[in-house]
Amino acid sequence: MTHLRTTAKPLPLLLSALFLAAGSAHAQPTQQLDQINVNASNVGGQALIAGATKTASTLLETPQSISLVTQESLRKRAALSSKDALDYVSSVVAGQGEGRRDEFYIRGFYSLRDTSVDGMRDDNLYFRDLATTEQIEVVKGAAAALYGRGSAGGLINRVSKKPKAGQANEISATLGSDRERRVSVDVGGALNDQVNARLIGVYDSGDSYRDVVEHSRKLIAPSAAIKLGADTSLLLQAEIQREQRTPDRGVPSLNGRPLNVPAGTFYGERYDYTDTNSEIVRASLDHRINQQLKLNNTLQYSHTDLSGVNTRSRRVNANGTLSRQITYFPQNQRNLINQTELTYALANHTILAGVELAQQKRDVRTGQTAIAFPVDLYAPQHVLAAPDFNSLPLSLDNSFTAKTAALYLQDQISLGAQWKALLGVRFDRFRQEQNNHLKKNELSERSDNLASPRVGLVYQADDNQSLYLNLSRSHQPAGGDLLYTSSTPLKQVKPMQTDLQEIGYKRDWLNKRFFTTVALFRIEQRNQLTLDPSDPAGLRQLQVGKQRNQGVELELQGALWQGGRLSTAYTYNDARIVASNDIPSGNRAEMTARHRASLWLDQSFSDTYSAGLGVLVNSDQFALSDNAVRLPGYARVDATFNYHQKAYDLRLKLNNLGNAHFHESAINNVQIQPGAPRNVSLTLSSRF
Repeated sequence: MTHLRTTAKPLPLLLSALFLAAGSAHAQPTQQLDQINVNASNVGGQALIAGATKTASTLLETPQSISLVTQESLRKRAALSSKDALDYVSSVVAGQGEGRRDEFYIRGFYSLRDTSVDGMRDDNLYFRDLATTEQIEVVKGAAAALYGRGSAGGLINRVSKKPKAGQANEISATLGSDRERRVSVDVGGALNDQVNARLIGVYDSGDSYRDVVEHSRKLIAPSAAIKLGADTSLLLQAEIQREQRTPDRGVPSLNGRPLNVPAGTFYGERYDYTDTNSEIVRASLDHRINQQLKLNNTLQYSHTDLSGVNTRSRRVNANGTLSRQITYFPQNQRNLINQTELTYALANHTILAGVELAQQKRDVRTGQTAIAFPVDLYAPQHVLAAPDFNSLPLSLDNSFTAKTAALYLQDQISLGAQWKALLGVRFDRFRQEQNNHLKKNELSERSDNLASPRVGLVYQADDNQSLYLNLSRSHQPAGGDLLYTSSTPLKQVKPMQTDLQEIGYKRDWLNKRFFTTVALFRIEQRNQLTLDPSDPAGLRQLQVGKQRNQGVELELQGALWQGGRLSTAYTYNDARIVASNDIPSGNRAEMTARHRASLWLDQSFSDTYSAGLGVLVNSDQFALSDNAVRLPGYARVDATFNYHQKAYDLRLKLNNLGNAHFHESAINNVQIQPGAPRNVSLTLSSRF
């Protein structure tokens, strides 16, 4: 096996000491710190969500399709990754992520950086461990009216675990297939009447169903909630993670289909690696000015430092070999974001006003060889000697800086007993600068003033149902991913614009035993870059590309019979390229199946025993929008068995029970990810 690199860092210890110091500095007893508790079992229309409106709104009164993955669901399905957590959510598909980061498509749009934590942008590229997550909110459709650039298909908002008094301390241990070993600790409670603290730690390591691939992760997450006065509180949080992984680009294709090889067939080399050091530190101050007016200010710093080497597939040859390219790609990203929000509650209005100031920096270097190093398609050998990575010819060496200054306003209006409206708009000034160090620090820059409006209307015939309309717009500047590599000068490239039209129906029924959401959506994205047909060199590009995704989402959760709970989802998405000079109009958009359906059934047989059964069905999809390589449809069955006692739980999970052979994601036509074959894990969680 490849030796995974580890680097000792003092930052976790220093942060832990600072948090403990914060607790001891306020040792004098005062009144109890207020807590906001989330009822994880409530996924009905009255469930409170924060990501869609940034206020305490219920699902029924929010004019938008939203999926909740609660803590109870995460536990019962024994989810250990963001992919596990979101597999059964409508309109969300996990991308390959090069085997080193979270990556998703939402409603058929690539949503690599459309992630947030507690309502603030968290777009660094790494795997997020679920140990620090209370629940996940998937907000469907353009969300730029609150969150700014991106969010064409939606965004994923993590709600973090907060310190609280009376917390049940827990330690969990997992053993699984492919030498999976995981230990997590979650301890905390009241240090005194004024301070609550929490500490979460994780160690996770193992191999993979993919040959050669392995991983190791260490995480520590201290937090403290401090009552500074009767109306003021301070929340301090940090997550520090160190992860080493073997990058994995999957298998190539042949004759328009993924190559028919065992799921473990690996085409990289044993020296391939990624070291990802990430941390996020937050300080959030809440102050109640009076009964109607609240102030929140959150300062967040995050940093991800990546070093990696990948021998990746590039070309299938006529002689039955695969040519590859060795790539060395160190990069780092630093985000500093401050967000100030005022919430003003009146009889018929809830007004939110926010200001966001952000500076993001990303440095990217890429050194790579020529395309060579052939291996046999069906029996690749991992025997290549590692070159001197620092001496590889550089193809990319850029420093990118993005500065955001934004003002957003939102008004939730009660128009009577049955009607509600939501009006919102965000104004962004997004300035981007990129230095190309390979061209004598050539500077590319552009500034855009963006307006992202949103209009929602809700009709509630009674307290158990709502009919809604949602119209919204978002933008994605050319350097929105903190890197620009197109041949067209940056200053000439306008932001892509995405418009959403959505109508939906939500209902609690059968005495609130069931909750149903139905959403019909149409999303159009324009200003996509496409080749200029009048340029024989193929260097010039025109912004005439357009994509249209339209479809329907259905979700149902509820109690069937005594001890039985059901969660189902279905998505139909007709995602098409409408205009392009590169791709034939009418082609289906990449990584978007027309049909995707899931069902999860939990059954409690007693207070001690329960079981779960899940079925996930995905119709065929294409690796890229050129539609040259089709990934066949598939069905997968998962199961869990749970043994519950007052002091501990035992959970057995079986993934891909039928051992289906399938391919679930792709980066391109020669880098396609096989789904995992049958595997098992056993988790023991002890509370004390």
